[in-house]
Amino acid sequence: MENKTPYNIEAEESVLGSIFFTESEIKVIADKLQVEDFYNPNNQEIYKAVLKLYQNGNSIDVITVCNYLENIDALEKAGGRDYVVYLSSVVPSTANLLEYIDIVKDKSVLRKLQESFRALIEKSRNVEDTPSFIDNVEKEIFNITKDRRSTDFINIADAAENTLSKIAEQAQKGDDLSGLDTGYYELNRYTLGLQNSDLLIVAARPGIGKTAFALNLALNIGLLPTTPHIAFFSLEMGVEQLVMRLLSALSGVDNTRLRKGKLQQLDWEKLQTGVHNLKGSNIYFDDSGTVQVLDLRSKCRKLKQNNKLDLVIVDYLQLLSGSSYNKGNRVQEVSEISRVLKEMARELKVPVVALSQLSRSLEQRTNKTPMMSDLRESGSIEQDADIILFLYVDEADKEDERKKNITQFMIAKNRHGQPGDFELLFNKNTSKFNNHRKDNSR
Repeated sequence: MENKTPYNIEAEESVLGSIFFTESEIKVIADKLQVEDFYNPNNQEIYKAVLKLYQNGNSIDVITVCNYLENIDALEKAGGRDYVVYLSSVVPSTANLLEYIDIVKDKSVLRKLQESFRALIEKSRNVEDTPSFIDNVEKEIFNITKDRRSTDFINIADAAENTLSKIAEQAQKGDDLSGLDTGYYELNRYTLGLQNSDLLIVAARPGIGKTAFALNLALNIGLLPTTPHIAFFSLEMGVEQLVMRLLSALSGVDNTRLRKGKLQQLDWEKLQTGVHNLKGSNIYFDDSGTVQVLDLRSKCRKLKQNNKLDLVIVDYLQLLSGSSYNKGNRVQEVSEISRVLKEMARELKVPVVALSQLSRSLEQRTNKTPMMSDLRESGSIEQDADIILFLYVDEADKEDERKKNITQFMIAKNRHGQPGDFELLFNKNTSKFNNHRKDNSR
């Protein structure tokens, strides 16, 4: 099969011809195309000359372009005076200029991809760290294609208009949430729902209910009328265990009786209803033991490309591993993991909820209330997270029969609002978190 280099000479000529037709069009073209986006060497030379005249504030027409090229001894490299004159008459109008620009850019992107693929094939012959190599491949392809039809800067007027439109859209919705409804009134009050591009860290000591809370979030959000798509990465528990917890929370049937199979007729009916409800959700579990954070990001990218990703939940952060470059330095490795999770949230424009362990030093203090410094192997978790949410049980509540089911929640960091505290009721027998207060009127 013939290897054909992607290019479109007619589109390149039409772009350059548009400049001669209407000089002001150079402002649009200069924002979108680089010299290397043109395939034809003649067109590259002419575009370089045009850009130089534009940057110097000079007029752009056939005479000034030919004069500049002649002065730098490049007129022949540009195809000669006759070719420049030809370009000045090649388009009757600039009405389709943006389409011409897109064609030139698309062909340029394809050429860059081909060149990159050839280089990557050579590099693949001597790969030692496959996950890192695959991630670099994805990153390189993303970097080539992401600015296919974009500029580096956004005009403040356009940004203001877009922001105003979003505010108006939120006003029309008539509720207080701008993100995914967590189902917990007080958490929503502080966060306005889980926001796209945010990294939320949920941290606690073992046995407090981190996984149960994460499953409850998945359940509450997964059963919303819009049926968001949720990717739940479990590095500690299998799918059967997770689904059993979900069914217990959804049906109210005791965990232990579920595992033993000792159920009454009413229990079976509740479970059947729970299974029916879960079938209507879009919750995807990954219990494959994906420990490389780069593998995790790759899987999420694929879901996003198929429009099947609205929320990512990771249980839990310290069970992930980073690239081979940071092996042996766990603090740096965890810092890399938190950075990748934050980058993933921004790149895919979805909320990412990552569970985290707290250091054992917490247990040795008189005051058991968690602090930022308790984040285990913290590295840059505190810096990367948009929201840090601690779960703990107040020591005084353990002794009070009326408060034994209360779990304390502390928002220690909130990039978009105020930190604060609230309480939820936790039924360990059904792995279910419920609002302590029955309304959100506060």
